[in-house]
Amino acid sequence: MTEPTTPPELEAIEQLIETNQLATLQEQLANVHPSDIAVLMDELDTDDAVTLFELLSVEVASEVLDETGSPVRQELVEKVADERLADLLEEMPVDDAVEFLEDLPDDVSDRLIGLMEPDEAAEVQKLLGYEEETAGRLMARDVAVLRRYWTVNQTFDYLRSLEDAETLHYLYVVDRENHLIGLVPLRKLIMAQPEATIDSIMIGNVVSAPVTADQEELAELVSRYDFFVIPVVDEENRLLGVVTADDVLDVLEEEATEDIQRLGGSEPLDQPYFAVSVFQVYRKRVGWLLILFLAATLTGTVTSLFQDLLEVAVILTVFIPLIIGTGGNAGSQTVATIIRAITLDEVRLGNVVAAWWREVSVGLLLGISMSLVGIVYINVFFPQAGHQIPLVVGLTLPAVVVWSTTVATLVPTLADRFHIDPAVISGPMIATIVDATGLLIYFLLARQLLGL
Repeated sequence: MTEPTTPPELEAIEQLIETNQLATLQEQLANVHPSDIAVLMDELDTDDAVTLFELLSVEVASEVLDETGSPVRQELVEKVADERLADLLEEMPVDDAVEFLEDLPDDVSDRLIGLMEPDEAAEVQKLLGYEEETAGRLMARDVAVLRRYWTVNQTFDYLRSLEDAETLHYLYVVDRENHLIGLVPLRKLIMAQPEATIDSIMIGNVVSAPVTADQEELAELVSRYDFFVIPVVDEENRLLGVVTADDVLDVLEEEATEDIQRLGGSEPLDQPYFAVSVFQVYRKRVGWLLILFLAATLTGTVTSLFQDLLEVAVILTVFIPLIIGTGGNAGSQTVATIIRAITLDEVRLGNVVAAWWREVSVGLLLGISMSLVGIVYINVFFPQAGHQIPLVVGLTLPAVVVWSTTVATLVPTLADRFHIDPAVISGPMIATIVDATGLLIYFLLARQLLGL
């Protein structure tokens, strides 16, 4: 492809498709970058997107297919011939083909694999044989490997002979049994003397990831060492492939999406949003919603226990939303911060007391601020409340905020200690717990201070 050009306007594309000037459109797309074409397809009507896609060459279409959003991709799977899709999968890097196939129903995935060339199909099936969300699923197997006894000149001859390789940032050195024994950065190879041996310039003690490593562990390794690429090995340290930084970025996006969905009080979706049926979304949400519903009944129970108090001091009910809302919001702020710190390994059971003290200190300051505002608010807008009700609310707010930050700090940390995803202990769950206990604090203080 020559130098990429600016993609045509969306309206112009729609006009060309409507007037059946497909040859003109194909000519205009010839030098547009595949990523830009993918963006255009995501913005087009799905039928127009399919029409545009059919105009692309196999090389360009394979890249576009990898970049398009889930609604268009689903439409392409339904409307583009299986044989063409199989050709596109053969053109993709194997790890990208695997990522595409694992989002499809099993029968569709099996059908497309059956139409691929035997060698490519075998590579895809080999990666699909590894557990989901592991390094084995993410790795690319097209890797340039060197021998320690080669000279720099011999190495360049070898590199020139390669038809394809996932990356050449780092060149890995293996022995006759394919054990990983070193690496040579490409920059170091270029600057070395022509007759120098690989053994003399390679770096030993290579950081690698086991093929069974969880994708989060893999992302942590890449982040810690600032790698562009990381080698993947089996239990005997034999080189199997590499995972590149772009795949790790996809992992980080996926993990962040899962955490956000869990923080919202639902199980994460296993597939792109539009690829999941309404009933599947229902099943992902209903469990947590029922748990939260049952937990929320605690609030009603606490209220009923203090019914006699509310009958005497009815005005206390006016400030219930203020109390539980402040506690829930403070807890949600804390849990988001703590879960992120746990993910980055900044907070763990060993330093949870320090984290708790820090959050409680912040919570106390926040609670006092809310208290002062709350007292002024009640005195201005509810003068009939007298002097005791503002005092009750003023003392309750710091207590509830401190309690909510305590719950939001300790519960996710303990969950992580027992190998439960902290995000599962989500904001809505903690907010629901804090609602009931916050009301308990409110009513107990009111009964004590009002002498009822």
